[in-house]
Amino acid sequence: MPKPSPRSLFAARLKQARELRGIASQRALGVLMGLDKKLASSRVNRYETEVSGIDLDGLGKLADVLGVPMAYLVAEDDATAAFILALKKMTQAERRELYKQLLSSKSAD
Repeated sequence: MPKPSPRSLFAARLKQARELRGIASQRALGVLMGLDKKLASSRVNRYETEVSGIDLDGLGKLADVLGVPMAYLVAEDDATAAFILALKKMTQAERRELYKQLLSSKSAD
């Protein structure tokens, strides 16, 4: 099975994040991003259907509006995406501790 393209991964994560956030339409998401109402639906639709990519500033804006880290929107698989969301819920101290645990378990192998 061929590896999905970065654009298709982004499109899938975008749809998923929009649903998780409870944003019912592409237009609503576009408006929340600050896009003109006339352009909002078509712009987000182009992202979700892989017609257009997005620049880093746009990716950052989308992530802010959706309440997810930018890394979530470009995660290469579902497990990584879920891990990124779990990390976001942790405090910085909890993330540091988890990182230390991961390093120590890796060196034990």
